[in-house]
Amino acid sequence: MHKNLVVYEITIMKDESVICVLLLCILPIYATDTIPIGMFRTECQDRHFWLSVKSSLLGQKFRFDVEDGSGAHTLSGQGAAECGYTMVLDSWGDLVLRASYLACHVHNEKDTAFRLLVWFVNRDVDGEEMSYPLQLTCPLHQPWNPREIVCEENYMEVSAIKQVPPANHKGLEWMTPPPVWSEEGLREWRVVFRVPGDQQGSDGRPSMKEKTLPVEMAHLLGYHINTTETRVLLRCAYGSRLAYILQEKGIEVEVVSATILYKHHWTLLRVDASVACTTNKASMDGKHILWRFPKVLSTLVQPPFRDKGLTVGVEGRYLSDCVARQRGYDIQEQDGAVEIRIPFGAEGGYVKSQVVDGQYSQSYFIDLFYMHQWEDSQSAHTEYRSFRPLSIIHLPQTPILINKTNPSEGQFSVSLGLFPHDVSLSNITVGDQSMAEQLGVYLSQVPFPNGTHAYLLKTPFSHHLVSQKYLGQGYRRYSLAVTFTLSISPHSDLYHHPATVEAVLQDVVLPRVEGGCSDKGVRLQLHYGNMDTQWEVYVGGRRLDWELVELGDYALETRQDYFSMVIPLYGLGMAYEGLSLQGLVVTVKMTLEDRETAIQEHTFTQRCVFLVKELLVCLPDSRMVVLVDTSRVSSAVNPRLTSLLDASCVPIETDGARALYSFSLDSCGTSTTLVEDQLVYTNEVRYRPKVPIDLKTLSSPYPHFSVPIGCIHPANGTRGLTMYQPRALPAWPHSRASRSHHHQPGSQQHPFIRGRKRNGLPAGG
Repeated sequence: MHKNLVVYEITIMKDESVICVLLLCILPIYATDTIPIGMFRTECQDRHFWLSVKSSLLGQKFRFDVEDGSGAHTLSGQGAAECGYTMVLDSWGDLVLRASYLACHVHNEKDTAFRLLVWFVNRDVDGEEMSYPLQLTCPLHQPWNPREIVCEENYMEVSAIKQVPPANHKGLEWMTPPPVWSEEGLREWRVVFRVPGDQQGSDGRPSMKEKTLPVEMAHLLGYHINTTETRVLLRCAYGSRLAYILQEKGIEVEVVSATILYKHHWTLLRVDASVACTTNKASMDGKHILWRFPKVLSTLVQPPFRDKGLTVGVEGRYLSDCVARQRGYDIQEQDGAVEIRIPFGAEGGYVKSQVVDGQYSQSYFIDLFYMHQWEDSQSAHTEYRSFRPLSIIHLPQTPILINKTNPSEGQFSVSLGLFPHDVSLSNITVGDQSMAEQLGVYLSQVPFPNGTHAYLLKTPFSHHLVSQKYLGQGYRRYSLAVTFTLSISPHSDLYHHPATVEAVLQDVVLPRVEGGCSDKGVRLQLHYGNMDTQWEVYVGGRRLDWELVELGDYALETRQDYFSMVIPLYGLGMAYEGLSLQGLVVTVKMTLEDRETAIQEHTFTQRCVFLVKELLVCLPDSRMVVLVDTSRVSSAVNPRLTSLLDASCVPIETDGARALYSFSLDSCGTSTTLVEDQLVYTNEVRYRPKVPIDLKTLSSPYPHFSVPIGCIHPANGTRGLTMYQPRALPAWPHSRASRSHHHQPGSQQHPFIRGRKRNGLPAGG
């Protein structure tokens, strides 16, 4: 016996059950000074004591001792099972002790009240033991039935009413049974075990043979046999020596078939102490856990069979039919078997998360039991209880991603779940950046009534980590690539869940181009719109970049929502359209092209006319257009009286000081010269006044006016458009062979050829 006890007595009322707990502390060595608050829970559950110790109190090693008048007894292994004790770690990691009211070392008061002194012994990492004694007291609320069978996790138990014959009945010569719990009296008892023989019976099953053993021999074989005030008891662990396996409705059942013989007042009495328990495990049926067991166990029933109902419970507590239905539990009878289906993750069980080969998976545990009642010709009433922890291990699960995004709200709203309490969000990566909660991304945990939770992520469409793609017609697709990193306790295993969500919205404001003409060139202004990064901008067919800006000498000005630029006359990107007395007609075309599809989404063309006095244009179609200013000489020259070398080629348009010519390079007296790998075409604008016949022999009083003109094209290859202004180019290239016209003394030597050459103006029409 433990000594120096300080006793704390607590009475708990729960579910119409009363349990009195005496918390006993040994001072100063064997126990702590105080009992940890909330670390122990106790209940009276039907036909057994129930004690739970919180996982947070459990040390490196721990055990239960029970104490009676003969001393303290450690509960472990086979001995605990034979004595009626079950010790398990439940789904939450708490240590649970279940002790039968008829277990060894229980103080039994006429089978109506029961007391048990339990010591919880905890050893820490330093080897120091702390002991916590608890006195459990439970009354019997429901009377005993004629036969009660218990299939616990580690043992099978049957108790039957002790038969007492009439006082005047005389029988055989055996001695009167001794007082209960006396080993001396049990020595005269016998147990008849029936086990399968070598022969087959008429039903196809092996014929049975009997083995009669004294009680002490049965004890040695692992069968605990005893008697109380009103009951006769047999209990054994699973897999005992005289147990056998049979199939009932395709389900494996372990059976111990036994009859206990005893005498009372010289009368030989017998009690059927047979017990049978299913040993099959749960299976997965779709999204449900399925547990099957025979409705009728043939070794326990003598026809006719009268079913009195079946009730299920969880963790020792019965559930009403209403509660079972609310949780989704389904109980059906199929081909003589009872099938209990429980949704995976249903209330009442426990879900544990794991990461297996990079895949998130869940295991589900539920401590289920059922009570089945029936009547038959052998027993007026049988109550059959079966306790079975059911589990499904490492079931792959894909977390549910729900896209709650309403595009009109302009933000993504995405949830990921559902997770049990052992899963927490460790990190989140949006795009290629982690810890996105620091980057303007909203994160929250959403709890649910069943104890699960999900994670909610909200990100505005305008966030720089959200990618966009233009779809046309003003629509664009927003895409968010996110990776949730989840940590699984208690070992902090990591699971990475990538996901991409999209939303389509018609909200694109396309870029808008404005243009104008100035004395410096063509002005273009591009308003970005709200998707400027989607577009490539082309000016005159050339991609607009800093290289083009520098080469073209563009004057660029940027603002927050637009940029403007001026393309100088003759600059890159400008296209020739025509030349007239009104001026040089040019166009600049700006095109917006989708970067991904190369589809032109928008084109803008600005047309401008620039006043010029004289200009020579060599067109790629082998034509020449030239505007000549005749006012450069001291004496007045009438431009209408000018012509080319072929006098029939006269201006197509003139004004008071200028003449405009347009002609083919193979006409109007044009000569051609090959200079290295180039063809040089030359002609001349001459002044041809109308001179009276009688003055032709006299010295002409009219000024001499002659302007050489010409074009250069490659001898082989594509011809382009070039423009020349007078007096700006180097000297005419030396020719290999000359067929050119010999000019009159005093004529201007190729003013356009030596003028400024303007490259890069494509022909626009």
